[in-house]
Amino acid sequence: MLTRLAQSSVVRPIVIVLAAVIGSTLLARACSPTIGPSFDPARVCDPTANEQMKGAYPDLEARIPTTIDGRKADSRDSGRFCSKDALGSMAAAGVTEIRFGGGVWRVGDQAGIQLAAFEGDGLTPAVLAEENRRAAEAAERTEAVKTTTLTIAGRPAWRIDLVNGSSRQAVVVWGSADGAAVQVVVATGVDEAQLQAAVAAYR
Repeated sequence: MLTRLAQSSVVRPIVIVLAAVIGSTLLARACSPTIGPSFDPARVCDPTANEQMKGAYPDLEARIPTTIDGRKADSRDSGRFCSKDALGSMAAAGVTEIRFGGGVWRVGDQAGIQLAAFEGDGLTPAVLAEENRRAAEAAERTEAVKTTTLTIAGRPAWRIDLVNGSSRQAVVVWGSADGAAVQVVVATGVDEAQLQAAVAAYR
């Protein structure tokens, strides 16, 4: 599914990859079942559905930094993923639902930064990072996939660098300070300083 950046701030929990938002997809299986314009967050999550809208999970949206280098996000929303297609290898790890909040900062027409916070029973930074790596390796248009481990604010972190078509991307995954959420930065077509500014915005 080719989804424009202006339409959505979070497209997938797995490699919530910004390329999927700005017009190309990282995932070979890119289309998951429905992502509707609105839904009832209090309703039991349909195991065939993926849903998102602005204000669905205010607490998760509130975890997203207000600004990066003084600039506000172009869009913010939240939602949940319950389908096995969207959960990927995380379903095998026992994760049956992921809730998320996210924001997108556009940088020109074909680049940008996405920040997201995820929560779900059984979800850990390591589990989400592994799904990012696996999905990147499996995608048809990606190459030069490299995973490194690092530390951010004293907490374990994972970084996946890759080339998707003509675009360089980086996905950084680590836990929140309170341990209640998994934080993610996805950068597409931006320089290292811009990526680091996005990571630092969470601290």
